[in-house]
Amino acid sequence: MHPLHCLLALAITSTAFATQAAERLYACGDDQVREYQVQATAATEIWRWSAADTKDLPASYRDKLLAHIDECKPVSGGREILVTSSTGGVVLLDRASGKVLFRAQAPMAHSAELLPNGLIAVALSIDPKGDRLQLYDRNRNETPLFEVPLPSGHGVVWDNAQSRLLALSHDLLQSFAVTGDRTAPSLKELERWTLPGRRDGHDLSSLGDGRYWVTTDDGVWLFNPQNGAFSPFEPLGSSSRVKAVSVLGERLAWVEVEENWWAYGFHLANHDGSAAVRFPVNDLHLYKVRWIR
Repeated sequence: MHPLHCLLALAITSTAFATQAAERLYACGDDQVREYQVQATAATEIWRWSAADTKDLPASYRDKLLAHIDECKPVSGGREILVTSSTGGVVLLDRASGKVLFRAQAPMAHSAELLPNGLIAVALSIDPKGDRLQLYDRNRNETPLFEVPLPSGHGVVWDNAQSRLLALSHDLLQSFAVTGDRTAPSLKELERWTLPGRRDGHDLSSLGDGRYWVTTDDGVWLFNPQNGAFSPFEPLGSSSRVKAVSVLGERLAWVEVEENWWAYGFHLANHDGSAAVRFPVNDLHLYKVRWIR
């Protein structure tokens, strides 16, 4: 893997999006993860990781298992990146070197999360060997240690304040306690909430204030676990084509499908959805974006 410093500025058609300091986000699709520096008038690609070009992965990962990346989540304060792929792979990357720190074959992997005790949780979607939530030790490749059913698993987020794991499936949002030790962990369900409307959960991410973004076939929702309420996020209306939502302070980023399951650009706006602009990414089948906090 060779970091790409191409400094390619992507023009946008509006300067209404109000931000002065440059922020960074990851965008992923195909077999790539890209990092962009975002300002009011440009998004500059400053780093790129490609599974096909990585030397420290078996050929099966380079050729197939990471062919359709669907998550690129910054963890460990942005020093590491969790990457999952619907073609069956999950890896943990060191951002500075691009080195692969962990790998596992996980059919239809759609999201992953790093837990405080060195465990990795992975949500698997529809597949004969999928539809489950798995736990791994980051120091043990290819070794699932525990799993529970999670039909059409699509999202997983650690709630640090409440010390619990939230997981998104087709019909439900569930919370789990992580019990046992690192060598023999387990999950105990604490609470569950039925998704609103037509359901079919797509994406789960944190707002950072105890609430969560949830996307379904009915659109984008703000979920408050304090009262179990799902409130529609009106600026994105009833869109069923939002594959990812991420927030950083006053800035909102999302990916909305433009063809089949992918897009050719990502959107940025103020946190209330105003002053939206689109950044084109024309040479990538884009699936998700995540702000680096």
